[in-house]
Amino acid sequence: MFYRQTNQIDFVNHYPSLIQPLLSFRLKMLVHLSFILFLPYISTIDIIQVRVSTDSSNSWIVRNEHEGFIIDCGCYWQHGEILARKWRENFPNEKLPAFIFLTHTHSDNILGLPSFLNELNITQVPVYVSSVGALNEMNYWLEIWQEINPFESSTLLDKRQSPNQFRYNEHIKVLDHPLTMFDDEKIHIISNFPAAESIHSSMVYVPTVRALFTGDLVAVNSHLFVSPSDAYSDSDNHVCNWIGVLQSLSCAFPSSTRLYPAHGDGQSSMSFIETIDANIRWLTYMRALVFNSCNTTFVMRILEDVFRNYSNIEQSRASLANRIPDSAISLGCKCSRNAPNTCGGLQPPACQFVPKNRTLSTRTTALSIGCVHQQIPASSVHLRIDYIFLFIILSTNIF
Repeated sequence: MFYRQTNQIDFVNHYPSLIQPLLSFRLKMLVHLSFILFLPYISTIDIIQVRVSTDSSNSWIVRNEHEGFIIDCGCYWQHGEILARKWRENFPNEKLPAFIFLTHTHSDNILGLPSFLNELNITQVPVYVSSVGALNEMNYWLEIWQEINPFESSTLLDKRQSPNQFRYNEHIKVLDHPLTMFDDEKIHIISNFPAAESIHSSMVYVPTVRALFTGDLVAVNSHLFVSPSDAYSDSDNHVCNWIGVLQSLSCAFPSSTRLYPAHGDGQSSMSFIETIDANIRWLTYMRALVFNSCNTTFVMRILEDVFRNYSNIEQSRASLANRIPDSAISLGCKCSRNAPNTCGGLQPPACQFVPKNRTLSTRTTALSIGCVHQQIPASSVHLRIDYIFLFIILSTNIF
């Protein structure tokens, strides 16, 4: 073996003018062949976060160099303007989004649509929700906002966002066809969740970049908004369902999944599993506190101490206000004028996703909801088998 290696080295040293150009040519051919075969499968998808401030809702632009789409529109008039300008920065050739998808229809996800269209000087772009139920929920919230009517007085909103002036139902439609982007990649829309954070929630999954857009179902370094429209006992059923939905995500998506929430930061320093678990623990701990206290401020202080990166104090306090003290009273606690702070270890009603007599949930809990979807692969990229054989044959012949 050593002798043959020496001969080969000597041959190269004695005839460099013949061998080296040949090797160089073959290497270049292999590189070019690899580039040609694999280039269509190299992801060049960018994900851009758009928000007005750290405590406002997020929009996401998902794009490559040729096309893109948007997830959620934000709330404030300025949000829609910033979203439109950011879109135009990435597509100065007047190209429009292929579509906008709304993960859910709370006001902080839809009210930015009028200013987005206005800033781009257009009247229409496809805007989708997952179901008729999501449209009904949108109309429920729009009626509330119409009654409150902050559009005339708020410095963050504009009267052009009012349902009296902008016909949201003429722009937002139920998705009735598969979505494909970026060279026919399927965009997964996951919905039909039990009533949880929202009555009708959806998530969007882009396989090639393992990106999961969670709406309000998952938060990263932000509050988890528990809807103030619910009253006990529906409110507790929704929180229980929410815990179950979160538990199911870890078996439905790869551990390498990247989370893009509607509130909070984009990429978390925690892993996918760690982030999901932090959300579950927040909800479970919050639920145990709510059923044991007559004081909203006390509950929020404890949550803030235990989960320093998972509480937006003002919004979370507002969302818990109608659960306290009603939840504790329902278990027999004698509440009067925000007292007592604690009711002596009362156990919340049974929730199938929370172990009995446990404050903090564990990932070993049985999941009666099961996976929300059959497991979605980390990537939809699959080289055709004939391309693989072609690559092997050509590379063998080159050498």
